[in-house]
Parts: sequence; structure tokens; C-alpha cells
Amino acid sequence: MLVDMASTERVSREARSIFSIPCAANRIALLGSSPVDRILANFFLGVHSPPCPTQFFTSRAESMEWLLGDSDGLPR
Repeated sequence: MLVDMASTERVSREARSIFSIPCAANRIALLGSSPVDRILANFFLGVHSPPCPTQFFTSRAESMEWLLGDSDGLPR
């Protein structure tokens, strides 16, 4: 699952709780472009335990490569 955070200003408690629920996604790529996006992603990852491997990216191409890569979910 690709989550484009480009216009995210805040993340509600309800939205954060949904990302902790197991779902059909086997990976979650958080795509952002600003320091604020990175802070939001790091906060989310520090507070919640995602149901699958989750990483922050600033490059759409890199995020798609990771999402479509090997099934182990680990960065290369």
C-alpha cells in the first residue's frame, strides 16, 4: 500500500488506529517530501506497531521498487 502524504497537515487518532489493524497489505510505503512528512511518519512508526513492514520514502520510484520487491519486506 502506498500512502502519499504530500498534502497531509495532521493525522487524526482514528486514522492512526486504522494503520495498526491487520489488512491485506503486505507492505506500507509512506511517501512524503517535506521534513514535516518525515516527522509525522517517524511519530507514527514510533507510537504504533504497523501490521506489516512499513517505511518512509521521499522518492515515488524507490517506494514502488520496495513495494514490488522481494517478499521479505527488508530494505536492500
